[in-house]
Amino acid sequence: MTILRFIIIYVVILALGMLAAVLGVPQAVSLSVFTAVAIILVVSYMYAMTGAKDSKWPLLAIRFQKKSPMFAYIFALRDGTLEDELEAVSLIEKKVKNQETVLDYQFLRALRLNDLSGAKAIISTMKTSPRKRFNIAIHDAANKKYGVARSHKLDFIWMEYYIEAYIALVQHNKEKYIEFMEKAIEETKGLQKLTNESTYARDLREWQDRPKSKK
Repeated sequence: MTILRFIIIYVVILALGMLAAVLGVPQAVSLSVFTAVAIILVVSYMYAMTGAKDSKWPLLAIRFQKKSPMFAYIFALRDGTLEDELEAVSLIEKKVKNQETVLDYQFLRALRLNDLSGAKAIISTMKTSPRKRFNIAIHDAANKKYGVARSHKLDFIWMEYYIEAYIALVQHNKEKYIEFMEKAIEETKGLQKLTNESTYARDLREWQDRPKSKK
């Protein structure tokens, strides 16, 4: 279902509700219908964001929310430039109130700017971020401490695949990067899947511009 069809269905339901009111359908019945529709919309949105195996559903859910800071970041990864990513992180700093979330994106910005000392300082200030260990592993990989990066106990298997992909990225090993990034994508759902796919698209787009690194 395209977003246009989704909107059309909602408008049709709204029109039917108005028609029901004109025809004198009991208010309780109309209210029940609108409540059911609202529940369906909320459940559908939650499924798209957290449970969908096909990334077209979270993409559909956020398509018209490009001004939302964290969604803007995904679109910057998917279709934008480094400048677009940096602008999205700046927007997150201004609009997002959860400081731990802000720190996660500041960490990603530091990595993109190859500011590894800055990235380490950001990690040291994290307190409750569920991604702290994951960020530490990424930072170790960026510093070419591959064994240490692999030794961290991470929360999800996709994170382990992602670390392997990141190591391959640092080593400029495109074949291994593709292998492990596709595994990481396969193991995720919803918005995280879309984020991983968008990161994958960006890295392949920029691959030839990355400096080669010794193993």
